[in-house]
Amino acid sequence: MRYTLATLRCALMAYGLFLGACNGGLLSVSDPTLIQDSDIANTAGANAQRFRVLTAFNESLTSGGSNDGVAPSEALFTDEWMFDQAFVSATNRVRIFDVRDTAAYQAQYPYDDPHLGPLTSILTAASIALPAVRAYADTTVRSDYIAQIYALRGFAIVQMAEDLCSGFPINDIRNGVSYYSPPYSTHAALAYAVATLDTALSYVRDSVRFQYFAQVLKGRALLDLGEYASAATVVQDVPPDFVYRTDNGAAGLYATSFPFAPRAVGNRKGGNGLPFAASHDDPRVPSVFMQMRYHRTTDTVSDSLRDQRVYLAYDAPITVASGIEARLIEAEAALQADDPTTWLTTLNDLRATAVTPALPPLVDPGDTTRVDTLFKERAFWLYLTAHRLGDMRRLIHQYARPDSTVFPWGTTAYGAPFGKATAFPFIQSVAMTYNPNITTGCQPDP
Repeated sequence: MRYTLATLRCALMAYGLFLGACNGGLLSVSDPTLIQDSDIANTAGANAQRFRVLTAFNESLTSGGSNDGVAPSEALFTDEWMFDQAFVSATNRVRIFDVRDTAAYQAQYPYDDPHLGPLTSILTAASIALPAVRAYADTTVRSDYIAQIYALRGFAIVQMAEDLCSGFPINDIRNGVSYYSPPYSTHAALAYAVATLDTALSYVRDSVRFQYFAQVLKGRALLDLGEYASAATVVQDVPPDFVYRTDNGAAGLYATSFPFAPRAVGNRKGGNGLPFAASHDDPRVPSVFMQMRYHRTTDTVSDSLRDQRVYLAYDAPITVASGIEARLIEAEAALQADDPTTWLTTLNDLRATAVTPALPPLVDPGDTTRVDTLFKERAFWLYLTAHRLGDMRRLIHQYARPDSTVFPWGTTAYGAPFGKATAFPFIQSVAMTYNPNITTGCQPDP
């Protein structure tokens, strides 16, 4: 039973402790502090619901202060970041991400899912917000706000498909009722994302920002599906200077990532990783020396721990989609179309105009290493933006690279063996608890 102020007055009067009128009676349950549906059935309430979707989107990338945000976790899981610590604990979650220890990952999180959960929260918030925005948002912006919410839903599904092993759920709320999905394969999830982003584009009226956001996300999903020409067509009118970032400074975990956590910029991690730390003078992947690796005795670039300098403050926004990504999609489509001239011109235009200071032009490396050059350029341009894992998985599934040549392999500097996982596992016990349609864990891709 909720006790209102009036109820408490009456109770106190009965004991002679309060001298005042009693109007509500002891059975009154009217609570002026309780938010009713009618209180938010208005324009302000609809906008508050939309902001909740944005908050879920922002928080999904960094989880606001833990080590479990989608983007930082992906950086460790791939070759963007590496773990190093003087006293290594097998249960350290940063180490678990670093070595792709899926058994330890499942054991570490028996009651929640640090990768799937934050992305699902976007879907949930969006499903709750859409009816309110449709009914109550200002008519001058209503359609564009609906487009934005669908685009954010599309982002969540694309990120799930790129990061998680096949068989994960895409739970939702429909008409106020929980919807428990069947298990999704990577391919099925990407098709779902494309349809969601088409819906977003169908609602766009005046906001080119939301339009370009949905277009880049759709191009990204089509690229993941191997539909290269279609991907390039979707993004062809996205301007080079377009950027869609998180809205409220969700990049706190990136700022001063070391020494507050035992993470440092990756440098040829596990033999196959790219030389992010060694390329610290490249303005796309800047880093600064912090100290020598704990397990080394010399002081060289390859043996040092370096801190990223892409995100310099706790309120620095993360770039999620951009005109640069649109051009990279077009470059890959040109390469797939056997047009290396356009491919190289597109990459060199970015190097000349999209960064300061400009980078020297690339020289065509020849047919055998063009794909390597393309994916290195993508890795450097999209560094720490939660794109790298999807690209590494594409190298395996679309370009027939053995996983032992793509992911960090062998043994770490602190003696732990790298695992063989090429995607984050969803937490099977959690998924099965909340979804009766999920009966097994990870399935073979796609």
